[in-house]
Amino acid sequence: MPNREAIKNTLELFNLDRIDRDVFQWKGQNFGWQRIYGGQVMAQCLIAANHTVKEPHQAHSFHSYFLRPGLMEESILFDVDRIRNGKSFTTRRVRAIQNGEAIFACSISFQKEEKGFEHQIAIDLNEIRKPEDLPSDWELRNKAFEQLHGKKIDKFFLKEQEIEMRASQNNDYINPKKSKPVRDIWMRPNGEVPKDLIINQALLLYASDRGLLGTAQLPHGINFMSKYFQSASLDHAMWFHSRVDFSDWMLYRIDSPIAKNARGFSRGSIFNSKGKLVASCVQEGLMRMWDKPKD
Repeated sequence: MPNREAIKNTLELFNLDRIDRDVFQWKGQNFGWQRIYGGQVMAQCLIAANHTVKEPHQAHSFHSYFLRPGLMEESILFDVDRIRNGKSFTTRRVRAIQNGEAIFACSISFQKEEKGFEHQIAIDLNEIRKPEDLPSDWELRNKAFEQLHGKKIDKFFLKEQEIEMRASQNNDYINPKKSKPVRDIWMRPNGEVPKDLIINQALLLYASDRGLLGTAQLPHGINFMSKYFQSASLDHAMWFHSRVDFSDWMLYRIDSPIAKNARGFSRGSIFNSKGKLVASCVQEGLMRMWDKPKD
């Protein structure tokens, strides 16, 4: 198994410098790959917005668009717009800017905890294979690398996993087969996480960007390693239903009801280890197959 340095590096991404009342900066880091992972900029926007919100308000919904690819070695400015400060709800809009252009934009709503009607869909965790009985995604990637006999592969593919993920429906990276667009993925941080609520929310948001678009690819027998295939997250929304404690396994149940017009749509429900629905999310992503070059 990989060591626990990856989660430490990820948590350091959440440390933003405040350079004005509502402007924050991340100075960029070199982790060995070029493009910024979408979950990173989402989590950083949540952190930036939270710095402008007073307790007891906490984030309950997040809606966003990926506008341009972000570069790891370039700094990012986070410009927070205080749309509304209310008694029950507070709203923020955040733009992530690199080199004078917005690469990401989101709106975040914060709410005080209050009593009200409660229900949730039922889930029987006994019907799902336990994480200790499943290989990790990191193990599957290394197995795929061995099958490639040392061929050149993106460093990101084999990097240390800050979020350990174990799917009950294993994915064959080398020879993907067509299957139903449904996945159950156990996930947890690969190391200790602070008790702070906003850190746990940001880390869960960070993790939620993994698995959604891949589920939409299952019925077509393709994945991000397929030749001539292009994919990218287009938008992402998430709702926090209760306080997040991401110190233990959580079940990420994902389904993709439709793909159309070069876009795949997926939705996810995140349950804690006791079956409580903690958060929900949806994402639409680009799924484009380019024509093979002519001989």
